[in-house]
Amino acid sequence: MSLSLIVAIAKNQVIGIENKLPWYLPEDLQFFKNTTLGHPIIMGRKTWQSIGKPLPNRLNIVLTQNKLWAPYSKLHEPISYFTLNNPVPSKNSGVALANHLETVLSHFSPEEKLFLIGGASLYTYALEKDLINELIITEIHQTVEGDTFFPNWNKEQFIETTRVHNPKTESRPFSFDFVHYLRKT
Repeated sequence: MSLSLIVAIAKNQVIGIENKLPWYLPEDLQFFKNTTLGHPIIMGRKTWQSIGKPLPNRLNIVLTQNKLWAPYSKLHEPISYFTLNNPVPSKNSGVALANHLETVLSHFSPEEKLFLIGGASLYTYALEKDLINELIITEIHQTVEGDTFFPNWNKEQFIETTRVHNPKTESRPFSFDFVHYLRKT
């Protein structure tokens, strides 16, 4: 099983403010969709609440320690979900709940690719436990206000394999890079 971390990070390590993205960057949203489509995505409860609905064509796995919590849409409509205590019914859609990242990882075969999409505490945990095989980072070349930050990580454990620069434009006052890192073997 391959666990990839995907995130957009401002110059000052900000990844969120008040449980939202601190920028609107359509190119990054499209990049995120194209990269994760067809793969299971793993997120914390707060990240789920910020999105507010299942992302289509991906198994949405929500980690929470609250056994009584159930996912609702932003319109407060109940969402159909299951727990990972049973075999996963579909790896391409639906919402599953689990309480530990390692529990989630144990349900997938070695060739399966999963994406960790947030939040900050899950990123920290996965990096500290050396669970991440690759990082896919949108580096935003702008300092922004925020209350949620990406953790420090050991760049010596990874090698940068690609970098695609996107210059600032008339409609976007900052540049950004799509950067791909792989764990050194």
